[in-house]
Amino acid sequence: MGELQLAIQNHGWRALRRLPLLLWSIWIVFLVELLSRGQWGDTFKWTFHAMPELLLNTLLVLGFMFLLAAVTGRIRLSFWLVSAVCLIFGLISGVKLDILGVPFLPWDLLLTSETKDMAQYVTGLLNFTVISGIIAFIVISLLLLYKLPRIAVRLNWKHRLGVGIIALFLLSNIYSDSTASMKNWVHIQNIAWDQTENVKTNGFLLTTMMNLKFLFMSQPDGYNKEAIRSAAASTVPEVPAPGAVKPNVIIVLSESFWDATQIKGITFSRDPLPFYHELVKKYTSGTFLSPQFGGGTANVEFEVLTGNSMRFLPQGSIPYNQYVNKPIDSIASILTRQGYHSTAINPFHSWFYNSKKVYENFGFSKFISQEFFKPEYDGPYLADREVAKQIIDASESTNGPDFVFANTMQNHYHYYPGKFKENTIQVSGVSGESQGLLETYAQGLVGADDMLKRLVTHYETTKEPTILLFFGDHLPSLGDNYKAYKDSGYLQENDPQFLDKMYRVPVLIWNNYLPEHKDNIHMSPSFMTPYLLQLAQRPGTYYTDYLAQLYKSMPVLPPENLYDQMHIDKEALKTYEKLQYDIIFGEQYGYGEMKNEIKDEHYVLGLGPMSIDGVQKESAEEGTALKISGHYLPYNSIVQINGQPAETEWVNPGEVIALLKPDKQKQLPAKVQVIVKDSRDKIIAKSNEFQFSQSAALNK
Repeated sequence: MGELQLAIQNHGWRALRRLPLLLWSIWIVFLVELLSRGQWGDTFKWTFHAMPELLLNTLLVLGFMFLLAAVTGRIRLSFWLVSAVCLIFGLISGVKLDILGVPFLPWDLLLTSETKDMAQYVTGLLNFTVISGIIAFIVISLLLLYKLPRIAVRLNWKHRLGVGIIALFLLSNIYSDSTASMKNWVHIQNIAWDQTENVKTNGFLLTTMMNLKFLFMSQPDGYNKEAIRSAAASTVPEVPAPGAVKPNVIIVLSESFWDATQIKGITFSRDPLPFYHELVKKYTSGTFLSPQFGGGTANVEFEVLTGNSMRFLPQGSIPYNQYVNKPIDSIASILTRQGYHSTAINPFHSWFYNSKKVYENFGFSKFISQEFFKPEYDGPYLADREVAKQIIDASESTNGPDFVFANTMQNHYHYYPGKFKENTIQVSGVSGESQGLLETYAQGLVGADDMLKRLVTHYETTKEPTILLFFGDHLPSLGDNYKAYKDSGYLQENDPQFLDKMYRVPVLIWNNYLPEHKDNIHMSPSFMTPYLLQLAQRPGTYYTDYLAQLYKSMPVLPPENLYDQMHIDKEALKTYEKLQYDIIFGEQYGYGEMKNEIKDEHYVLGLGPMSIDGVQKESAEEGTALKISGHYLPYNSIVQINGQPAETEWVNPGEVIALLKPDKQKQLPAKVQVIVKDSRDKIIAKSNEFQFSQSAALNK
């Protein structure tokens, strides 16, 4: 019995001697999070409330320490090397997040075009959090390394082999997405669509590890300058001679738009899509085979705008966040080169999906994001009717043809009862949670149908020829494990039609000037740009001409595991894959000189370039008012007087009023500027700085 107790004590002592390794790792994770988040309170909160995430970040650090220990044979040296690298990148991420609103990401290392932005990261390093964090790191690290039970400073070859095997197991398991991965055990998700939230939720180091799989794309066989130039030269223009008419081209991506009335097992008290159903009887309509279900809007948008396909990219990747780091030709830039005004409209944050940078790289002239909308809500998101108004205003404010791309948010997830003020459509044939989900979703469809009607009604009466594409990005997520779809009988267990049922989204193309004609289309979203260019009789590029030819023989590209089932010739897609690789990852050989004509050097965020033309002093009930006249001043304008915000009242896009209480009048004369901020309190647009003199009623 005594020998057994002694053995247990010896094993316990050995385990205790290994404890510092875990404490070292936790300490590194904590300091990395402190530098990344920039606040002690937020770091402590995450540390004690995100236990699964903390554990995986800790094991990740432990894995890297073991890997270095296997190479160097020195435990303490491994600690200092791992901590130095991790802390440096954590600090860079924190500064980048503070300046640009997004964390440091693995692909930042590859973005040579972002050098100027990267240079900003070194500013603002010496603040209280950083200084106190560094001091705490040095002091506590010395205690951890030299005051806790000692670990062998050097490892013999057997120990090095052992820790090396452990390191490889830990790192490969955390990196993997297999069912055996520890990420799956603790239900950790890579929030790839919002990397700021990803870092905030999962921790900087784990997020970085999960994003590594999206960093590199292998070069396709046969990719070189000659092959790309040859493929580009061999394409035949699909529009030999441009038409005399330059129509407006308007694309509306309606969030989660899908015709729920096709579910045969349920009944709606009234049709949620009466106008849509009338139009599809007369005009070209059909379906997209979406690459997404329930989310990932940006990936569908990416295909429609650029002609590039998600089928050639890693599953789970989001090009907007990971790959669109240089000019990429799109239907926006193609039409802009032909004299169009191109506008992107999105009723959500400008930083979401990296949109403000992406639309610039796609060649849009301006991007109107949520920050420039009036706060007209229907449920938790901006109303579809307000998006329709922005589309109409954008096309009405210019001379000549317009290209407008807009997406909506009103019918975005979630669909639980209570989302909208009232559900006016009742669903029968299903009960419980599924009934509530379907009724809420149907209410959102009412808003989408109303938006479509507003647009068609307007452009029916306008003198400008117009083509309108209206489509859904993906089916809605209606409960866990497709609950509402199964409860309604729409989806069966192991349904052989799963792909068609869950990934087919509706497409409608309306116009106000072409002879009445109806096509039934079923395609992948990446083929829509060449289809629209042909319909509008506008010339494309070598790439859109190639896609137009490919569409004739292969209109739908399914996931690769279904190639055989859907009779897809993988060999026939190799040219497509090489051309896409050249555009996104390669040298853009196919573009030639065109690569310098994609981005609009006058690209702006907002209704247009904000400007102040004059400032006039007026009396007000509670002090003094400054009446500011100018251009493109949005509803959410903030007037700054000498750099300080003043109470602002918006009148119209040409006028805002700044209210100055008596104690603020001493600020005059003053420098006056109008700014717009995003939800992260970052200035995203600003006017000229206007020098106002109190002695003049109007200054210019």
